[in-house]
Amino acid sequence: MKKLSALLIVIIAVFTGCTITSVDDYYNTTEKTGNNKITVTINCDTAVDYDNKIRKNGTILENYTVYLEDNSTVFDALKTACKENKIQFEYQGSDSSVYIEGIDYLYEFDCGELSGWEFSVNDEFKNVGCNNCPVKNGDKVEWLYTCDLGADIGNGYAGE
Repeated sequence: MKKLSALLIVIIAVFTGCTITSVDDYYNTTEKTGNNKITVTINCDTAVDYDNKIRKNGTILENYTVYLEDNSTVFDALKTACKENKIQFEYQGSDSSVYIEGIDYLYEFDCGELSGWEFSVNDEFKNVGCNNCPVKNGDKVEWLYTCDLGADIGNGYAGE
């Protein structure tokens, strides 16, 4: 029955013009065509400190360079870095507002009700959504997991 279902999906895809990409093919496809060199770091040291059973290592990705087109955003940088490094991430929303729910299987609320992902650009936390925060050549984007609404990662805005 599974073989018949898989065959049916392939036949539908062929007739509708869809492209089927395997997971390996998706992750092995990189597009380093942009002129803007952005450095991306993803860290969750606070989750390790919170409960060593949740995470054994806080460094998910360190100083990884992505190349993006003009008018790219922090979200584009994260999406590209995760794809190129086969790092799972999940988000909700669309063009007007994107919210990062989890990165590398570490989700909001995994370390308490004030935990989740925040980002900074050039060591400055931004008060906008990641898809509304532009990046430019030379920017340093950091995604940091907080267990205390940003206070534990140096976000002075936290709690306001």
